[in-house]
Amino acid sequence: MAGSTRRTLLAGLIGAGMAGSLAAIARPLVAADTALALSEGPMLLERELVRELSDGAAITVRRGWEIGFARQARGILVSGAQVSASVDAPPNLAQLAAIEQRRSTQGMFPILLSETGLILASGPAPTAPADLSAALRSAEAVIARLTRSGPRRDSLMRYLAEVHRAGSSEFEIMPADLFFPAATPVRQVEAIALPDGIAGEFALLWEARAAPDARWLAEGERQVITRIDGLERRSRELWKLRRA
Repeated sequence: MAGSTRRTLLAGLIGAGMAGSLAAIARPLVAADTALALSEGPMLLERELVRELSDGAAITVRRGWEIGFARQARGILVSGAQVSASVDAPPNLAQLAAIEQRRSTQGMFPILLSETGLILASGPAPTAPADLSAALRSAEAVIARLTRSGPRRDSLMRYLAEVHRAGSSEFEIMPADLFFPAATPVRQVEAIALPDGIAGEFALLWEARAAPDARWLAEGERQVITRIDGLERRSRELWKLRRA
């Protein structure tokens, strides 16, 4: 779905009080006594994304947003603005790090939640999970076309990088229950078939806990882990939410 189409859909849902379009995709209204409690003041949403590199180094991106919750007809509207950004990267990636640090994230707001706290729609960013299986099968096809030459380890590192890049597309969207975590962790594991009988595994993990005095997020961690023939690559994303 193009960015403009997503924005139009979101505006329509909000402007129409979500009566109709949202009814088809949201869960039934919860009883008033079980409705989610919302923070009356601003909150600080923080994200730290760590991507491992092939040489053991890593790129770490940290961002913070001041956000607010408001009830909107049959759902919850999350507004926000970025208040901090920093990027740590190896010296040879300093230019890319500077570009990433300057990148605007304002387009992610507003975010529309269902009455049970699940993300229904946001700004230009995708809101539906990427098809992980399709992404990994595509990576396998790319790897099958690669020219295999040189030491076996070099080929394995190339395979590892390609598969991990494909699977890490999951980080392009927010977990559906980011703001109000579900009780059950997510664990998705996919087998990987590579040339010369090489096998591997890709895992997507997401686990979050709610604040002790509320049902909104306290802290959540999402990981993607790729393993091929004894080699491993990890990326990790940490989300935190607290009163500002």
